[in-house]
Amino acid sequence: MSSTPLISVIVCAHDPRPHHFQATLDGLRAQDLPLADWELLVIDNLSQDPLAPRFDVSWHSLGRIIVEPTLGLAHARRRGYAEARGALIVHSDDDNILATDYLRTAWALHQRHPYVGSFGGGIEPRFDREPRNALERSFGGERLVPEDVWSHILDDSRTMPWGCGMCIRRDVIQAYLDAVDRDPRRLVLGRTGNRFITGEDIDLNYVAVRCGYATGLFAALRLVHLIPPERMLESHIVRYRAGNAYSMVILWFLHTGQVAVPRRSGAEALFYWIRVWTRMSPHERKLELAMNRARAEAVADLQKWGWLKNP
Repeated sequence: MSSTPLISVIVCAHDPRPHHFQATLDGLRAQDLPLADWELLVIDNLSQDPLAPRFDVSWHSLGRIIVEPTLGLAHARRRGYAEARGALIVHSDDDNILATDYLRTAWALHQRHPYVGSFGGGIEPRFDREPRNALERSFGGERLVPEDVWSHILDDSRTMPWGCGMCIRRDVIQAYLDAVDRDPRRLVLGRTGNRFITGEDIDLNYVAVRCGYATGLFAALRLVHLIPPERMLESHIVRYRAGNAYSMVILWFLHTGQVAVPRRSGAEALFYWIRVWTRMSPHERKLELAMNRARAEAVADLQKWGWLKNP
């Protein structure tokens, strides 16, 4: 038994669905890595019904439920990082079921690939209700990882892990915390209640690359993402994609000082809108228009907050 755990598992939750959250905890309890080698930190991010009386983590000698009173995923994860002691930080969302060998495999990959600063794996959606068509099935966010890949490119989506199941080296976490201390504006990123803002996980990937590490995906890492019926609605995915588009404008500006919104000439704009209205399916058009509005809103907010002087 080591005095300091190898891994810190952080589960952030704000009013989680009880059956999904219990499945998440059951999946962690089934891990085949000895309990002495990892700790479990559940961050209760201002749930209306506190988690501690309702969910039991006493089966883990290094398990704790910690209340973070500032609402927002970025704030909750920051609190988890401050409490964590492991050399490797592993995220689990409150609706994930990690494969039973996830932690053991993550530690082996961490040891085998010291040049990778953040990494993840495959994501399998499990629907509470069977999808009625291919479009609904696509809303599950499946991520297939047929082979191991990694990259030192700053914005390489082919190798960047997403928040669920994401594994991050301790020194990358410390570099992120230092960056937040220097510029707390980064805490704008991350979902806050029902507001669809993302990007705190991509921020960590950017920090990893800036620290000289690669980001990577490994086929041996697998998890299940539980999908409730309301996430299979087109309106949900449109809101999510719009929130992501908004967040990426903010994140790119914080990292580069530039606005990543294309400026089109008159002719380019004309051809663009012809393509939107004649070549896209109704669903694709809804996504495109929602993301366009969100990017424009992000630029307007950068100006309103005084961050952007000359767009």
